[in-house]
Amino acid sequence: MAEEKEMDTEEIIEENVDIKKEKEVKKKPRLKKTDKKDKVIAELEEKLLRVQAEFENFKRRSKTELEEMARFGAENMVLQILPVLDNFERALKIKPTKETVDNFYVGMDMIEKQLLEALNCQGLEKIEAVGQEFDPNFHDGVMNEPVVDDALANTVIDELQTGYLLNKKVVRPSMVKVGIKE
Repeated sequence: MAEEKEMDTEEIIEENVDIKKEKEVKKKPRLKKTDKKDKVIAELEEKLLRVQAEFENFKRRSKTELEEMARFGAENMVLQILPVLDNFERALKIKPTKETVDNFYVGMDMIEKQLLEALNCQGLEKIEAVGQEFDPNFHDGVMNEPVVDDALANTVIDELQTGYLLNKKVVRPSMVKVGIKE
């Protein structure tokens, strides 16, 4: 019986040793898994910081580019309008005589056409108003006038100031006189 107790004790001790070894074996992979997780987390944090830095640089570059476009974006339009300004300067340097006064109006008409052409190249268009049905999206009705003809009711009968579209968007509505039914 004493022998059995010794064997039982030895078996128990061996079992305890085996259990301890199993626990150690189980613990080691857990440590490795934790180390792997920590490594993955560190890599992801590093990637996140890199992406955040890249995004900040992108925002800074975009802001700089927008500022540049705002400062120099009108350069093309200015270059197209400068010849018009040159023509105004030449016209105003001429001493008025009977002949030059007559030609002055012809010259002003030519300069207006040149200016409109330069602005048209930038997407500017006149709003055709006279004879059109009044549309508050394109016309600013500042006056009205009774009309005898019913067909002219709610129609633009006079344009007091030209309206313009820039790339199909109204930048200034036409200031108009609208016919109203008597």
